[in-house]
Amino acid sequence: MRSWLVLLCCLLLGMPAFGVEASGVPAPFESAVRARAEKESRETSKALLHFYETRGFQPAWFSYDGTVRPEVGQYLAALCEAEAEGLWPERYHRSELEESLRRLTLGGEPEDAWVGVELGLTSSLLTYASHLLSGQVSSRRIHWRTKPPGAVVLAAVLEGVLASGDLAGALRSLSPSHEGYVRLREALARYRAIATAGGWPLVPEGEPLERGMKDARVLVLRERLRVTGDLPPVPEERLLYPGAPGVGTLALVDELVLAAMEVPESPLTPPPEDLYDAELEAAVKTFQRRHGLPMDGKVGRETLAALRVPVEKRIGQLLVNLERWRWAPRELEPRYVRVNIPAFELEAVEQGRTVLRMPVIVGTPEWSTPVFKDAVEYLVLNPEWHVPQGITEAEVLPKLREDAGAAESLRLKVLDKATGAEVDPHSVDWSGLEEGTLPYRFAQAPGESNPLGRVKFIFPNRFAIYLHDTPNPALFAQANRAFSHGCVRVSEPAKLADFMLRGHEGWTEATLVAAMEAGGESRRVELPAPVPVYLLYWTAFVDAEGHVEFREDLYHHDPEVLRALAVKPVPASGESPAACRGVRG
Repeated sequence: MRSWLVLLCCLLLGMPAFGVEASGVPAPFESAVRARAEKESRETSKALLHFYETRGFQPAWFSYDGTVRPEVGQYLAALCEAEAEGLWPERYHRSELEESLRRLTLGGEPEDAWVGVELGLTSSLLTYASHLLSGQVSSRRIHWRTKPPGAVVLAAVLEGVLASGDLAGALRSLSPSHEGYVRLREALARYRAIATAGGWPLVPEGEPLERGMKDARVLVLRERLRVTGDLPPVPEERLLYPGAPGVGTLALVDELVLAAMEVPESPLTPPPEDLYDAELEAAVKTFQRRHGLPMDGKVGRETLAALRVPVEKRIGQLLVNLERWRWAPRELEPRYVRVNIPAFELEAVEQGRTVLRMPVIVGTPEWSTPVFKDAVEYLVLNPEWHVPQGITEAEVLPKLREDAGAAESLRLKVLDKATGAEVDPHSVDWSGLEEGTLPYRFAQAPGESNPLGRVKFIFPNRFAIYLHDTPNPALFAQANRAFSHGCVRVSEPAKLADFMLRGHEGWTEATLVAAMEAGGESRRVELPAPVPVYLLYWTAFVDAEGHVEFREDLYHHDPEVLRALAVKPVPASGESPAACRGVRG
């Protein structure tokens, strides 16, 4: 049997796939388009119909006589790159389309069979382009409220891709160009290569490991850290663990331990592989830094748990966070502030360069910090704290029902909502009040114990979330910094205020510190221009040095995204179409 690829080449050279009526009159193509549009999803249906309307219902991939155009082969080849983007070619019916084309080349199909393939190709490309532009999963259902790329006319995108002369390049240009996305895509390729080579060994459970110990598990630990580059590759003369990185069996460990123990130690002899030495301790610290763990150089409970995460799960995190990048705006402002919630970190960015970085405290899982974008308009020095309704109902009111004197211990003023007048908490029957009809609000005067500290950064939003100082800076030393009710506490508020003010009205970091330390009445300070703030959620990212970093899924958002993506971390051999094998990302 002749290869179907040879027959496809004939098609691409312009040979008709099948005959047409002698009159040359095409099938009722417009009716077929409209019928197909009714079966598509809402967005694809609208785009498909608009695409063919604007071109006078002329087919894009075939001629009316059934001759296929070169763009068909280009598109099927380009679809192989979907895996590199963290998507899956079969989501866009690549094999199905390939098989349909094969049947056309063999003949015996109905005269108008090309119409279904034509519309299938268009639907596939519209869907793929949409996913590259703004994600496969709707960000609105996954707790992500930044606006994705501005509304685009998919029909115009499709026309532009087909007319580009470089279909693969045109599709590639639809993906985010942000450095964070590009680095994460490269990391996906590296981690898939690790998985294909056998992954990494999982360090066996047991007692904590630390410097100076000798243990058979140390050999496994060394190999685990070498696979991801946390520990430098072993010199050839010290290679005790055979095979490529990530390949080997734990059954060899005992034999290797015995071999290592027979080597006499001397200044000229490298330490045995089962010894937890200074080099290994440094490698463990590197691993801990990449995973947001306390950098003590010891393999305790948390570090061991991270070491035992299989490569497939890490690839899943990379897939999820590539999708999140597709939800992000394509163009970022010249100056902005970005908070990565799971990393407990804030960055101030100017002209694409991070000029300020600091640890932050975010909301607990019960009081999660929302993902959204807004802009800081002004800051308040020595702010008064107005207790949000949620905290009032969940924490303040229950305590007042037990003891009206709790208002004093909490340093709260009770204020009448209607008049603003202060009310004696002992004069109120708190047990008779319900949350929804509470006629009072609560506030705390500026001072050392005020939960907002000495400054807050205001970006009006429906969540009542803002950035602010804290009277309890000791919490910044914790690795897991989920302690707030949703607002973001910053560790260096004066530096952040200085970044936003840029010397406006003579303000400097020194004068800001002085004003905060002086205390006194609240003071509103306007910014010279609003500063955008992005509160984002990345559980996998790549730092400036190219190190892949992972964080715990603080609010358990990752599984829902991964399920919706329906992408296998490492497709099994034979699952990709033949033309895609060997080019997998």
